[in-house]
Amino acid sequence: MPARIAFISLVLLSVPVLSQQSTMNQRLPGGNWSPTIVKPEPPRDFNSPAFRLQAIHQDADELTALSASLQSDLLQLRKALLTKDLAPNLKKMEKLAKKLRQEVGQ
Repeated sequence: MPARIAFISLVLLSVPVLSQQSTMNQRLPGGNWSPTIVKPEPPRDFNSPAFRLQAIHQDADELTALSASLQSDLLQLRKALLTKDLAPNLKKMEKLAKKLRQEVGQ
């Protein structure tokens, strides 16, 4: 009797395991992967003038957008309404201005 219970429990536990293994590759997208050779990109020159100029323009555009959004916040402040993003945006604007001053000065 104990051997019969052990055999039945072993069969019942092994059936789900075997059924999952047979359909696992069918369920996964791209289950039939083939090895491919991936070549790394050559390192970029981050000190090149073109890269620095692009970074300066990107920071300047971000500073312009931030300044425009702060204009409406300052108008709300005149009406005695303090927006919750005013202080973090002012700090961000200060950091961007400092970064731009350093980049242009180099």
